[in-house]
Amino acid sequence: MSKFNSFINRYKLIYKKNIFKNILLLIFTMTLCTIVSIAFNNLNMSETNIVMIYLLGILLYSYIAEGYVYSFFASVSGVLLFNFFFTEPYYTLQVYSPDYPIIFLVMFIVGSITSMLTIRVKIESQLVIDREKYISSLYYVTKRLLDVKSCNELAEISADELSKQFNADVLVSFFNSSGNVTCRIVKGEDVFNDGADYMASMEAYQSGSPCGYGTTLFSGAKAYYSPILSHNGSLGVIGISLRNDVALINTQCTFIDVISRQIAVVLERERIYEKQQKTQMEIQKERLRSDILRSISHDLRTPLAGIMGLASTAHDNYEKLSDEVKITFLQSIYEDADWLNELVENILQTTRFEEGRIKLNIKEEAAEEIITEAVTHVKKHSSGHEIYVKIPDEIIILQVDGVLIRQVIINLLNNAINYSPRGSKITVSLFRKNNHVIFEVSDNGPGLSQEEISHIFERYYQRSTKVSSNRRGMGLGLSLCKSIIEAHNGEISMRNNVPNGTIVSFYIISGEENV
Repeated sequence: MSKFNSFINRYKLIYKKNIFKNILLLIFTMTLCTIVSIAFNNLNMSETNIVMIYLLGILLYSYIAEGYVYSFFASVSGVLLFNFFFTEPYYTLQVYSPDYPIIFLVMFIVGSITSMLTIRVKIESQLVIDREKYISSLYYVTKRLLDVKSCNELAEISADELSKQFNADVLVSFFNSSGNVTCRIVKGEDVFNDGADYMASMEAYQSGSPCGYGTTLFSGAKAYYSPILSHNGSLGVIGISLRNDVALINTQCTFIDVISRQIAVVLERERIYEKQQKTQMEIQKERLRSDILRSISHDLRTPLAGIMGLASTAHDNYEKLSDEVKITFLQSIYEDADWLNELVENILQTTRFEEGRIKLNIKEEAAEEIITEAVTHVKKHSSGHEIYVKIPDEIIILQVDGVLIRQVIINLLNNAINYSPRGSKITVSLFRKNNHVIFEVSDNGPGLSQEEISHIFERYYQRSTKVSSNRRGMGLGLSLCKSIIEAHNGEISMRNNVPNGTIVSFYIISGEENV
């Protein structure tokens, strides 16, 4: 569009710019025509040829000067020069023959009409070229707009393209249904925050009418503001501030209007898509809630039934049961209750992470103490597994939420117990590598396939079989571990142990607060 409007702006300012150049060109052209005409006159050529020379000069000058006023003066100059040099009495503006005024009039009319027609043809030709550029630019910009993937990208591309097309400072603002700005992109100098310009942009958004420089509303603003309209109302504002302090012409305003409608279409499409995504997410959340409720009801039924059965049996036959059987009953009740407690804790923590309500209680913690507390807790129901701990001699201090990191290690240990044979070896290791403090939990169970490893940290993902426990988990433990470690700016991963089993490792960056 900078090339597209250059010709029209130049023609609009023709009387303000290049006047001296056009005057010199007029003098040169008429002087050249006079010299050629004098040469033709010395060769005794007819006055008709001399008149044609002047008409040709007027025509060429009008084509170059591109101004109706200049063509008028060229026609007048041609008539006067012809009268002065080539009619009797010579070198005066008087005429003796009554035929010359008619010749002068015809010469002036023919020169004026031909020069005006020449200018008009040139303007029309230029407008055709400009219209082709206009359509080409519109097609290119529209094509780019249709490829955007978000509202921010739409605003960025719109501002960038309009800035290139107009060679201007550009503002693109989008508003939500409450009238608040959701996206604001400026290309070039930000001249859109001054009092008059801010008021003009808000008026354009609220009224749905163009405002600002070149209009009757807020004409003192530096930029022209056009609303982005759809059938649902105003969606945003486009601001254009030309750098040569010239008001936009009608063709440019039409271009902005067409582009703004394309932007409105894409913006509504993106908002509808976002609403659909939110709706889809709500549907997924409801499905997940339903799945959780079904899973909870299924998973809690077995241990609750066991607790109730053992408690009822112990209550009804208390005097008949030996102390050894009572202790066995109590141990089974405790293990089931402890498993239920961990399951509920995982559910609660997962829910907090989903809703963004989790707040880390960051403070200095000794990594060895966290591991010791976790191992002590798990050993109560380790089902005969051998749990070993490997820690360095140095004391490693971390800035972490100790409770949550402890829960991660407990979940990893419980997972290793459930999926490794009874009596197998489980090792918890701690070591430092560069500025990373790395925790590892390894076992010698059956291991995992690469397909299972790729999904193991997904929520509600469950392995097909368990080795040492009949307890059925909900697939929340490892997913919760991943959320906790990522909240500490760390990373967790799983790989197969050699020759068998799995190793789950995660790292925390030492010496930094993990918020």
